[in-house]
Amino acid sequence: MQYKRFGGEDKLSVLGFGCMRLPCLNEDSSCIDLEQAQKMVDKAIDAGVNYFDTAYVYHGQNGEQALAKLLRPYPREQYYLADKFPLSVDRTGARIEEIFECQLQRCETDYFDYYLIHAVQRANWESLKNSRIYQTLRDYQNQGKIRHLGMSFHDTPEMLREILDTYSFDFVQIQLNYLDWNLIDSKRCYELLTEREIPVFVMEPLRGGFLADISQPAFQAFYQAAPDRSPASWGLRWVAGLPAVQVVLSGMTHPDQV
Repeated sequence: MQYKRFGGEDKLSVLGFGCMRLPCLNEDSSCIDLEQAQKMVDKAIDAGVNYFDTAYVYHGQNGEQALAKLLRPYPREQYYLADKFPLSVDRTGARIEEIFECQLQRCETDYFDYYLIHAVQRANWESLKNSRIYQTLRDYQNQGKIRHLGMSFHDTPEMLREILDTYSFDFVQIQLNYLDWNLIDSKRCYELLTEREIPVFVMEPLRGGFLADISQPAFQAFYQAAPDRSPASWGLRWVAGLPAVQVVLSGMTHPDQV
């Protein structure tokens, strides 16, 4: 496993375990297959993964409790836990104390190593800006309940610039892969963050699995260059090779993906 230092302190595995797509017992995403998921988490930790990312809304609001169960066998200091405040549930911050305390209880912890405002975009930006969410989360950080505060971002470079001119973040998570580098101008989002020396955390490095199952001409190009590497390997390695990228999150569903 490769690691990168975050702020000179945390030693984060470059590959992070995204918990948005845990295996399920049926088509109901809230019915998580804990036995299968435990095998995946155990294998990941054994291989050196130490960053686990969940959110309030994942798996029908069952994702946080599930991850807590999966991590119970391991000392809290052995891994870094990331969670997110759900703007889709509360745009104004009216329930922020209730939601945050609920998250701590669900995750069976008294602090989050990394905490993000979830899915910031133009549609919720004005509400967020006029709310007390950001300041409340900074207060929690001062109290030690949050170690590093960031956001996950889903919008244009112009929107990102406006947000960064308004709020400071310890890190920012963006959708980044070799297709979206130009398709949705992730390149410019990445450059805006590097210009401000803000560490980049990556979601969708394989575009939800799309870049793991590519067209035959594209596959042949990769195969001719390196027969022993899978398309998924190319996608993950490309993102991880960008200097400002700290963690590459992969939402794994099956043990063979781990």
